[in-house]
Amino acid sequence: MRYLLDTHVVIWWLQGNKKLGATSRALIERNECAMSVLSVWEIINKLNSGHLNLPEASVESQIVSHNLRLLPLTALHIETGLAINDLHGDPFDRMIVGVAKAEGLTLLTRDAQILERAVKHLRGKLVEA
Repeated sequence: MRYLLDTHVVIWWLQGNKKLGATSRALIERNECAMSVLSVWEIINKLNSGHLNLPEASVESQIVSHNLRLLPLTALHIETGLAINDLHGDPFDRMIVGVAKAEGLTLLTRDAQILERAVKHLRGKLVEA
């Protein structure tokens, strides 16, 4: 199965944070996993604002060393994300759901609002981290 990791899941994975349980860790280790370039943007914003600490290596080198595929943002992703207007106001979350939907990937997240409201958009391609 192929998965798209929500930004907080990527952060927990890179940090080795215990918030990401053994089941989710095994899922990431055993499957093809991707992250959106949107998550890179969110991570670098958090790093620059002092709201996040990661190991000293660059975000890009960490992505490579953790075998995550980086997806560029496409017009289809944007169109799909913007069409999801019943999720909530966070544009990053709408776009992440849009990327998962457009790419046919299963989204791995712990975001309660996404888990509650994106079910109808992702039709079974949504897993709680």
